[in-house]
Amino acid sequence: MDGLLITVGIIANPAAGKDIRRLVAAGRVVSNQEKANTLKRVFAGLVSTGVERVLVMPDLSRLAAPAMEDVEEQIDASYLDMPRMDHQDGSTRAAKLMAAEGAGAIVTLGGDGTNRVVAKGAGDVPLVPISTGTNNVFPQMVEGTIAGIAAGSIAAGVDGIGAAITRCKRLDIFVDDEWVDMALIDAAVSTEMFVGARAVWNMDTVEEVFLTRAEPASIGISAVGARLRPVSIDEPFGLRIRLGKGNGPTARSVKAPIAPGMVPEVLVAEWGVLQPGERRLIERRPGTIALDGEREVTLLPGRKVEIALALDGPNVVDVEMALRLLAPKVSGEGE
Repeated sequence: MDGLLITVGIIANPAAGKDIRRLVAAGRVVSNQEKANTLKRVFAGLVSTGVERVLVMPDLSRLAAPAMEDVEEQIDASYLDMPRMDHQDGSTRAAKLMAAEGAGAIVTLGGDGTNRVVAKGAGDVPLVPISTGTNNVFPQMVEGTIAGIAAGSIAAGVDGIGAAITRCKRLDIFVDDEWVDMALIDAAVSTEMFVGARAVWNMDTVEEVFLTRAEPASIGISAVGARLRPVSIDEPFGLRIRLGKGNGPTARSVKAPIAPGMVPEVLVAEWGVLQPGERRLIERRPGTIALDGEREVTLLPGRKVEIALALDGPNVVDVEMALRLLAPKVSGEGE
């Protein structure tokens, strides 16, 4: 590691798993206690791999404090030198600091939205996302100890472990030809005029959808795409979908789980493949664009807004694959 300490970053979102979809849908509630317990397991996994330093994003709930106390004699665990911020900009800033400090991996606790803002600051540092949010296509449902072992092995540069890292796609948002934001999984053009509670759960307000992935077992807006044409993490294209009534050759009606416990019928006017670098002009005014399930960009008159697919998104670790790659090394390969 060229003399650098083997370092892993931890970014846990206290707000993940607690938005308005707990009121309008049957989204699970992930308590701060459960997140703290998950982090204790993550730290145990990190220690087992020889990680020397853990950098933690400070948060008002102090989610990582119990875990840090558990390993204080075994590992250098400290908070980043930054204010405690529960706004999403804090996660982006924390990821940038971790990358600058030489983190070899960043473990995240949250949903697609949490990982979106972390990815904006992480650069090429691989993410090990643990699902604690609502719409979870990007993060995995994985046990914390196992995630810690995977993250620690990636950071330590175990021989061959890089095969478990995949470069993801992303959707770039341009306003008047300037990049303003990104999405990891989906961008949805909504008739809602204000950001408000951010979360999107009513498909009647959605006119267009752009997807990097459409996994058959996913939940959220991307599930609509999965009923049209499944798209995996490593396929070099995405989907574009226009909702509403249509009479063209691709018009149809699908049922999709767009939120926990919600499987409505969705009318698709037309859909097709979205190629890398292809910019699509957004004509809806007024309205908003939801990025990974949360309204973020306001559509204002007189502004040119475009969405494009890029193939050079964040690096993400496939935890199951990482453990498979490690298995021969701990089971006596060659005996």
